[in-house]
Amino acid sequence: MTNLDQDTRARLRGLLGPSGYREGEALAALDPGIEPGNFIAGVAALPTSTAEVAAVVALCAKRKIPIVPLGGRTGLAKAGLSEPGQLVLLTSRMNRIIEIDPAAGVATVEPGVTLAALAAAAAPHGLTPGIDLAARDSCTIGGMIGTNAGGMEAFRHGPMRRRVLGLEVVMPNGEVFSDLKSIIKNNEGYDIKQLFIGAEGTLGVVTRAVLKLESDPGIRSAALCHMRDAAAAVALLHRLSRLPGGAQLTRAEILWRTHMNMTAEANGLRHLCAPETAGVSVIFEAASHQDGVAQEALESVLSDVLAGEESNTGLIDVLMPKNEKEVRDIWKVREDWAVDRAFPRGLWFDISVPLVRIDTYMRTLAHRLKSLDPILQLFCIAHLADGNLHVTVNAPRPIPEHADAVAALVYDGLREMGGSLSAEHGIGLSRRAALERYGDPVKLAAMRAVKKALDPDGLMNPGKVVD
Repeated sequence: MTNLDQDTRARLRGLLGPSGYREGEALAALDPGIEPGNFIAGVAALPTSTAEVAAVVALCAKRKIPIVPLGGRTGLAKAGLSEPGQLVLLTSRMNRIIEIDPAAGVATVEPGVTLAALAAAAAPHGLTPGIDLAARDSCTIGGMIGTNAGGMEAFRHGPMRRRVLGLEVVMPNGEVFSDLKSIIKNNEGYDIKQLFIGAEGTLGVVTRAVLKLESDPGIRSAALCHMRDAAAAVALLHRLSRLPGGAQLTRAEILWRTHMNMTAEANGLRHLCAPETAGVSVIFEAASHQDGVAQEALESVLSDVLAGEESNTGLIDVLMPKNEKEVRDIWKVREDWAVDRAFPRGLWFDISVPLVRIDTYMRTLAHRLKSLDPILQLFCIAHLADGNLHVTVNAPRPIPEHADAVAALVYDGLREMGGSLSAEHGIGLSRRAALERYGDPVKLAAMRAVKKALDPDGLMNPGKVVD
């Protein structure tokens, strides 16, 4: 049930037309996404153009109505939660790929374009978005910009902050900020567009973006490596970063033993489980434009490493998939959420740790968790090459009483070692308390100053990221 008055709702209908406004049963027919609370506001605007977004935002600014922007609704930090009296602004109908410039390797898109749609449009030109997520079929470019999404190829091409060349944003007062540059060199004073990347809709609504594309790396080949520990995995990562024959490493995804085995068994893929002596499993992917070169390069290096002394290399076993089904099976273990299904109320964290410290960090965390309570179980899956760890702490029963203590153990020392308490999923509501407690106070003060300057009435996604 919405708390917006009838006149405001009538004005919104007039601005957007019958298909651009939803409430009641019409809104309930839409999927709220991962968080059921995304549509609690009870009313949603679905604009189709920058002009409509600007008109809606200007109306809300005049009437002091808070706005919660939403994209693909796949966010994991509760940045899309709404409340009665607020307006949900869905960008799903702004889904045009305006232009792809193959020569420059640049795409201009609206915020509701999905990552998969952009990848499909870029592919005929031999290009890719340079970023990939498991939620590729539903996550949108606007949402990815809002959270500064990273994914599996961030170690090569960077997160969204490095993909965005230009932005158009409707500001909290309804004015349109337009900096739709399509070039790499742009030195016109402060790079204001960067403020909106990672801001999770708290400073404005992205309505268009110019994105840098990358050349398709070619034919891909994968290998599943069971390894002694994360330190050995990092060492192998460095070795595979210099593959022979012109092949290049495109992905390196690591799963700790508990996560690997639970997910493999849940999917009927027990043959992929890590052996008893392995602490981690890593999916390495390489690519080349020449057929068979990437696979030969992986096989060559891994054979040499496997032939060495196990105590020195830490490589225990290697599985090279023989066909496309086996490739899909390996990636299914990486992208499936079996652990979350088994422990739906577990404690999850999205952190970054410097590569050289990953193994020590995880060993120390596991020891501290067992000291806190022996029932606690540690699961982890990560983007190895950039140190982004997705950590979950679970038990046979929900453990809300341990939430604060576990968070303290996970975040302890991260800032001092040069890590981050939020790697790629954003702050939203879920991580705001952690940011306030463990973040740099001077940085937090600067963030609040920016928020106050651009959104003095606090109407854009209120309560998210910073208070």
